[in-house]
Formats: sequence, C-alpha cells, structure tokens
Amino acid sequence: MALSATARLTVALYACLVAWPCLAQTQYAVLIGGLGGSPEYTGTLRQYLFDAHAALVGPLGFEESNVTVLSEPATAGEPVVDAIANAENIRAAFTALAGLVTPQDQVYVVLFGHGSFDGRDAMLNIARRDLSSADYALLINALPAARIVFVNTASASAPFVAALSAPERVVITATRSGTQRNQTIFPRFFVEALSSPSADLDRDGSLSVLEVFNYAAIQTAGHFEGEGLLATEHPLIDDTGDGEGTRLEQLRDSQDGHLAAVTFLRRPSLEGATKMLTAMQQSKEAIEHEIAALKARKSTMNVDAYYDELEVLMLRLARLNNSMDRERGSL
Repeated sequence: MALSATARLTVALYACLVAWPCLAQTQYAVLIGGLGGSPEYTGTLRQYLFDAHAALVGPLGFEESNVTVLSEPATAGEPVVDAIANAENIRAAFTALAGLVTPQDQVYVVLFGHGSFDGRDAMLNIARRDLSSADYALLINALPAARIVFVNTASASAPFVAALSAPERVVITATRSGTQRNQTIFPRFFVEALSSPSADLDRDGSLSVLEVFNYAAIQTAGHFEGEGLLATEHPLIDDTGDGEGTRLEQLRDSQDGHLAAVTFLRRPSLEGATKMLTAMQQSKEAIEHEIAALKARKSTMNVDAYYDELEVLMLRLARLNNSMDRERGSL
C-alpha cells in the first residue's frame, strides 16, 4: 500500500534522526590560560577563564566533566583549575581527550593570554617552554572529532589560522597578523558573548560560533571607536580550510563564516518537543549544513548552477520551517 505524503515525511524525518547525529553529539572544551606577567593581568586572565567555564557548564549546557581548565601557577590551587598550563600538562590533556572524543563530537579549544610571534611560529606564553601554533596543530589533528573550533584570543595570534586550518574546523584569532602584539580586548567580548542574550543576533534561542565571533568582533571595533583610538587588533575567522582568515567587514562577500553559522554552542531548546519536532529540527540543521557547504563552494561553481542549487535548498528549508510551525501550533 502506498504511503501518504504525511507518512512519507515521517519516515524521512525519522531516517534523518538516525543518520544526522547533531543533537546527540557530545561537546568538549579545553580552556587554556597563559602567563599574566603582572598581578593585574593575571587577575584578568583568571576572570576570562572562570567566566568562560561558568558559561559553558551553565547556560550552554556542557557537562562539567567535559570542560578542562589549565591555568598559570598563580591560580593552580583554585577548584575550577585542573592543572598548570605548561607544555606537559597541555599535551596530557589532549591525549586524554583523544581517548574520549568520537567522530560525532565537537571540541572547543580557547586560549587566553599573551602571544608572541618569531617570524615563523606564533605562541601562547605559558609556564616554562611555550607551545607553537605548529604544536597545537599536531595536538588537535589527533582528535577524531566531527568538528573542532579553535579560538586564540591572545596578541600575535593570526598565524594560528594558517597553522590550524582544515576541513570541518573553525579557527578564530584576535589579530590579523603576528605583528599585532598589544594586549587584546577581543577576549573580554568573546567571553561576554558566551552568556549574553545580545549575542543571539537572530533571536532564535540558539547560539552559533559565527554569532559569537560577530558579537565579539563588533564590540571590539566599537571599543576602539568609543575610545577614539586606532584599532590595534582585527579578529579573523577561517572555516573553509584554506588557511586564509577573514575580517568581520569582509564576511558578507567571503566564503568564510558558513560552517561557523551551523556550528552551535547552544541549539534551540527542544524540551517538551514531540519526536516529530525533534526530527524536524535535525533535518533543518542538515539542510542548513548543505547550504553552508554550497555557499563555501560558490566561487568554484557556475553562477546559474549555484543559484539553482541554492533555490532548491532554500525551498526545502522554507517548507520544513512551515511544517515545524504547524507542529508547534499543535502542541
């Protein structure tokens, strides 16, 4: 007997529920604080780390056991800190993480502190021997995660883009070059974005990595403008794997940003939702991921073919959104 249109939709959505594991994935985070260098900045870095940890295990819903915090010796005795941030402990943390992460999971790595650049490699200044951007690349390349988001909020952080860029990876830095060495403002607003309702720019209840980047970059630029100062840092984002970061004002015409837009620190709440609505949400994310991948390929495609494919995907998304609205209305 032929299935009705409603039955076919139900079958398709439940198939998506099995095939698209986004809502079932586990999220891990590693927060690393470098050397403060002064009591004042040591206190600032401590606050960044603790506020980021609080946001991740609080409103963003990460399991506390899945968030690792490494910090400088001055904060080593505090409950939130798992170990001192030195080369040995950082390597050990990533080795342990590699044994936990599955190909369905997401990993977030965030660096806070002072950075340096020797003309070839960029580094975060930590206790004893620093690790370079190339060292961090080796550590995260060993993680079998579905997606990795690496954020270096330190000065001179831009070379991390070229070193860490890869498919299914989002790399964010506070500066556009290794020569931007001033203490950065970007981490203040990055951490703020993790818990601020204002960072949810489209007001849909979710929080994407792109929204966090946009909020922090906008606020950073606004800080310098408000103080009447020439900006000494220009944040970059790369998520195409081409090793070329993009500044906020260039995103509209760039291939970057599409993967970050469908990488969620927090998804819309599905508490109390029906199985059908949950499956619809997963299908929506699958279509959004297809759209992001298509937009990333735009420059390599025939213009007519690109817009034909985009139209099909946008129509699918619009129909699904209408179905989701009807399903919500029936609750």
